[in-house]
Amino acid sequence: MKFELTKEQQMIQKSAADFAKNTLEPIAFDIDRTGEYPSVAIKAMAAHDFMGITIPTEFGGIDTDYLSVALISEAFGKANAAAAAIAIAHAVMAAGTIAKYGSVELKNNYLSAMANGEILGGYALAEPNAALASGPDKVVAVKDGDKYLLNGKKFFVANGGVADVYVVIAQTNEEAGQKGVSAFVVDASEATVVRSVDKLGLRAFPTAEIKFKNAKAVLLGAEEDGVKIMKDIQARADVAFGAVAVGIGQAALEESITHCQNRVQFGNPIGKIQAVQWLLAEMATNIHMMRLAVYKAVNSVQENDNYIYDAAFMKMYVMKAGVDAGMNAVQIHGGIGYSREHNIERYFRDIRGAFNIENVSEYPQKIIAGMLLK
Repeated sequence: MKFELTKEQQMIQKSAADFAKNTLEPIAFDIDRTGEYPSVAIKAMAAHDFMGITIPTEFGGIDTDYLSVALISEAFGKANAAAAAIAIAHAVMAAGTIAKYGSVELKNNYLSAMANGEILGGYALAEPNAALASGPDKVVAVKDGDKYLLNGKKFFVANGGVADVYVVIAQTNEEAGQKGVSAFVVDASEATVVRSVDKLGLRAFPTAEIKFKNAKAVLLGAEEDGVKIMKDIQARADVAFGAVAVGIGQAALEESITHCQNRVQFGNPIGKIQAVQWLLAEMATNIHMMRLAVYKAVNSVQENDNYIYDAAFMKMYVMKAGVDAGMNAVQIHGGIGYSREHNIERYFRDIRGAFNIENVSEYPQKIIAGMLLK
């Protein structure tokens, strides 16, 4: 397993880093304060082909390998994690899923417009106050001719309220419980936004509660393929969000190094203090191992080799290591790290939020334990 980048991957990495530095980073602080959706930046992403990274070239996308998806996600995460989350929800969770499981008609209807940014994609999995397919507001799909009608509510919808089309997981066989779910594509015009959800981190990444009432939907894959598709979406998204966490951690590390070199106490830079050096070394080690874990999961996705499990291993490790790195950055910066006048506390909030957009029942521990105990 080699992680050497090809010339094309190096070009993609540089292009993403330059775009992120010039377009995403300058707005990151302000949109975290306001929670405002960065529409201009997202349009610029599309103009630079970043919205079509999972879409086949025949539909106007660039259909990159998954390492390139991770490299772009890391570069965006380093500059502006909320914007990175918007891009992942669109490209990985929505467009990539339609490209992989959609009919020819669905692909023709959506992918070209998703590649050029005319249509933004979102993803709806979790449901209010209960596990998937179990609460009073669960989304149920009933067949109506060649389409389906959806009724119920979804919570914490990725790109909720701004997306033009959603990939939705809904129940088609109530007797089968969570195993009786299917995946659908639903136009946003068929959904009603109940409320936007404010969050601790990734504040400019739109999440919402939405309601379906006899919403027309088109099936993705086959009936009761929902669990398979849901796990696939989650694994691919987790790998991309793992890369975002690496990017956030890298930004926090670089600012911490600069702070250690410039902040003077008792006549010397604080980087001369052994306890601070230890925090910095632990932080760098965590980020290094996080990146390796992400690349290992990326390799599994590209090889189609048990990536559901490798993504779960990666997620479980990166969640903890990322938060630890964020805490070290706050500690190194002292009062400045805790102040909302600087970036460090945002990095800490965002790195925790990078894995907080899914149903609680899909925590990696469940997937890993299920594999071990089967």
